[in-house]
Amino acid sequence: MKKILFLFTVTFLCFSCEKDYYLIPSNEVPEWLKEKISKDEATIKSDPKLMPNYGAWIRYEFQGEKYYEYDNPLSSLSRNPYSQDGVRVNTTVAPFTDYWADKCCEKFVWKAPNYQGI
Repeated sequence: MKKILFLFTVTFLCFSCEKDYYLIPSNEVPEWLKEKISKDEATIKSDPKLMPNYGAWIRYEFQGEKYYEYDNPLSSLSRNPYSQDGVRVNTTVAPFTDYWADKCCEKFVWKAPNYQGI
């Protein structure tokens, strides 16, 4: 009986897991971000020592909208957010001046194999 229960559990987990490499459902990932992630995946495959192997894309919510930030602890690039449409947001201009203090609901979209951040 234990073997049957174990096999059922493993089978259920295999079929219920999303097959994409995104950490949120793929239908929630904007096309522009899928393209960036795809390029990073290709770079990682070609040379795992390069910077994209240490990055991640994270989704936040701010004032009812979703925004995306790229985090790479080894990079000097800023974490300025991108809108759902892929437009870089200037957090020094209204209505985004409170973005850093008021953003919430962190969800990872994608993590590179060697990501060591947050």
